[in-house]
Amino acid sequence: MTPGTKLLITGGAGSCGRYLTASFLRQGCEVRVIDKDVESLRSVGDGRLTLFRAGIEDRDALKSAVDGVDAVLHLAWSFSDDPLEVLERDLRGHIYLLEETAARNVRHLIYASTAVVYGKPRYSPIDEGHPLLVEEARKPLYGIAKAAAEKLCLMYGKARGPQATVVRFWWAYGDDIGGKHLREMLKTASAGNPLEVPADSGGSFLHMADLAQGMERCLFNPGAYGRTWNFSTVYVTWEEVAEMVRDVTGSHSGIRCIPRETWTGSAFLADPWELSCTAAGEVLGYRPMEAGGAKASLKGAIGKCWEGMRGRTESS
Repeated sequence: MTPGTKLLITGGAGSCGRYLTASFLRQGCEVRVIDKDVESLRSVGDGRLTLFRAGIEDRDALKSAVDGVDAVLHLAWSFSDDPLEVLERDLRGHIYLLEETAARNVRHLIYASTAVVYGKPRYSPIDEGHPLLVEEARKPLYGIAKAAAEKLCLMYGKARGPQATVVRFWWAYGDDIGGKHLREMLKTASAGNPLEVPADSGGSFLHMADLAQGMERCLFNPGAYGRTWNFSTVYVTWEEVAEMVRDVTGSHSGIRCIPRETWTGSAFLADPWELSCTAAGEVLGYRPMEAGGAKASLKGAIGKCWEGMRGRTESS
């Protein structure tokens, strides 16, 4: 990648998109963002950033956004639980994007998918060859639609272009982190109540800096074309997360590790979501940050999430 490369980031005003937008601007790229709400990016004030306030299902806006770009990082998704909205907005827009990039000879499209397509871990760590058990996913509609979008990308890449790459990850974080389950844990700890977590379970958190690194190592890399890659930074157990939550809230809550076979809480928490990045390391040279530093940064992000929750409570 060279300075002046023209990128389009769909969904570029979301948490991952904002980080990637800033990262590629720092490297001298010309970045376009298409998103339904771009207000969070208006303060960037960089002449190399162009904003399109629209969804990708708006084909006219999409044509203008795609025209003349070298590559697309595709992050846009509604996360709706309504099958018709997923069909009419997400998958329709996805196909429009593939059609427009093919028609305009865009060189490369990188699609940000999700570990949810694996459905339920059959072995650990989970590599890219793990079956896609989408019907068993915590959000089956989301898993089914994202898996279909992956296949469409790879199909277009083989038949018409552009060259396509799929990346999967579990839970991304940067300076801050979101998530309903995490916020519930913070509320529980702040109230002094015991934190219950499933034993021998956790997940592979991905720092935004490593997401950007992974995207950069894929971009215009022939070794990445037509393939799918897992990216993660560090595997953290729910017991470790509970300890971080307790520390940032200043709580003295106890932590109870419940055997997975008797766990009655959210099924989402009760599996070891450890992703293997071996292939990305061997082929792309992907190197995530050191585990100790990654866990420290995760704790910092959880702390910032807690500060935001406290601030909203105090102002209400």
